Amino acid sequence: MSATTGQVLSHGALRGTKREYETVTILAPSTNKTDILELVGKVQGIFKDFDASLLQIENWGSRTLAYPIRRSKTGVYLYWRFLGGSDIIRELDRNFEIATAILRYHTVKIDEDIDPSARPSEVTEDLLNAAAEPPPEPVVEPEPEPSERQSSRRFNDEDE
Repeated sequence: MSATTGQVLSHGALRGTKREYETVTILAPSTNKTDILELVGKVQGIFKDFDASLLQIENWGSRTLAYPIRRSKTGVYLYWRFLGGSDIIRELDRNFEIATAILRYHTVKIDEDIDPSARPSEVTEDLLNAAAEPPPEPVVEPEPEPSERQSSRRFNDEDE
């Protein structure tokens, strides 16, 4: 690693500051708790190597995708919020492309010139275990069938 590892590589950046990023990853629906913990451990290793800090991680559960990705109609969403230099994004992209469990990912820069000591990490072992555990599936209530009167009125309106 070079001497610039973990820094914001921009001429306009203040020294000793980091950028805040958000990443949403979509994992394959077959991903289980141990796979998620393994992925989180790998990403935390990258954060350690690049002097970044994980601020928040959430598991948004399994969701139906707008279109199939790699023949999967659903995916498990993980949300990450972290502080790091601009060089960490390239390394995360490289690792996310290699990971077979990740279907898609998207990273967005939220803020610049953040003092890392002003934003302590809220991540604990309990939070990591909770992020690896998918939340319960949302209960979808069936739509009520329209009554005969409503449906006949609709057809009568069309006939006029």
